[in-house]
Amino acid sequence: MEQIKPPQFELLDNAVVIAITGGIGSGKSEAARIFRELGRSVISTDELAKVVMNTDNSVKKQIISTFGSNSYNSDGVLSAGHISSTVFSGNESQSDNLQKLNLIVHPPVIELMISEIEKTIEAGEKLVFVESALIYESALDEGFDYIICITADDDLRIQRVRQRSGISEEQIIQRMKEQISQEEKIKLSDFEIENNKSINDLKNSINFLLPILESLPPKKSYSSDFDSGK
Repeated sequence: MEQIKPPQFELLDNAVVIAITGGIGSGKSEAARIFRELGRSVISTDELAKVVMNTDNSVKKQIISTFGSNSYNSDGVLSAGHISSTVFSGNESQSDNLQKLNLIVHPPVIELMISEIEKTIEAGEKLVFVESALIYESALDEGFDYIICITADDDLRIQRVRQRSGISEEQIIQRMKEQISQEEKIKLSDFEIENNKSINDLKNSINFLLPILESLPPKKSYSSDFDSGK
């Protein structure tokens, strides 16, 4: 299928943009929440995707055309259950459906992400975080200065997702398979935060790492990296 190519990304040279990523159930959203509590700006691509899928008429039309009229309820709000059951159905068409959804949603989400980052920097922030599960899967990694990978043991990840969503272990494992492996993400990332213990332990790890992140210089050339579609 056609490869997603991120659009041009132009930022101020003295700003640092850091991605927070991790596999399903790793605790990346919890880590993002802690960074927010510490007064840092964190942009969530999951939240941006919800905005895009519920407000962008072009995206809504494409989703309905691809996945059927049941994709939205009578009020025009996305039916997350229908999309989830279609994309993570467990049959042979699952990967194709996920790719189709990504091709529809990712480009406008990336554009919105870039806009939000630039607005945050223009407002005076010198350190911006972006939380996204699919940094590597969407080929966005070359556009960030640094990447933090939140990790956890597989059995704990499965337990967390079952508790919060109620989906089966089989479905969770299938979703894990759709992502780049945790081991590969660790190799590709600049920092790893292990999240196998309590929230307080996670907070302590972030409090330890944050001063290091604050001292780091910009590393990437954003306009060239994102424009190249690496």
